[in-house]
Amino acid sequence: MLFVGAIGLALLALQPVGTEDAGAPKDPYPTITAVPRAPTAVFLGGASTSGAGVSGQATRWSTGLAADKGWQEVNLATKGGVIAFGVTPGTCGPSPCPSYQDLVAKTVGLNPSVVVVAAERAGMNVDLPEAVATINAALAALRVGLPDATLVVVGPVAPNGMDDTRAVELDSEVRAAAARVGAAYVALLEPNVLDPSMVASDGVSVNEAGHAAIAARVKTALS
Repeated sequence: MLFVGAIGLALLALQPVGTEDAGAPKDPYPTITAVPRAPTAVFLGGASTSGAGVSGQATRWSTGLAADKGWQEVNLATKGGVIAFGVTPGTCGPSPCPSYQDLVAKTVGLNPSVVVVAAERAGMNVDLPEAVATINAALAALRVGLPDATLVVVGPVAPNGMDDTRAVELDSEVRAAAARVGAAYVALLEPNVLDPSMVASDGVSVNEAGHAAIAARVKTALS
């Protein structure tokens, strides 16, 4: 019995003496808190949406809007045309301009939470029936490919003045196209978001003040 007792005391002596409170809960794994990921927003449009008329991407209207809304911006706007009108081949630099079908497919592949489609400038050279057919087809394809995404359509601007009847006609058609797919519509002509001081020196693009005005109009409409 003494021998067994000695062994027991020896085993007790070998047990580590903890410095923590014996009653405190022990958590062997660190607590990991998930950081919410900013929703991805894809922007489709033309030269102004891509950043024409500003000194850098940080001041273009799409980037300013994305920052205000807490979105992660993916800008797929092309300098060679507007998705609402069709894209002009050969005006995107050394590489061919993507077609609107290519842009829609790339957008769907990114699986964004938000898609913003900008109609941009409504010049007198726009073929209205062709533009209407293109915007309807593009928005329908986006809705089919991204049934749960928030679609936002930003109407055309009239940088050459408020009497641009073509802009008013296109605004009506693009608004109707947005309604068909359940997209939010942001009008830039009611009242005209631009004034002559916001038009860049090329007479087509908008300057930084114009970009800021567009971003503010869209932000307000989506609030």
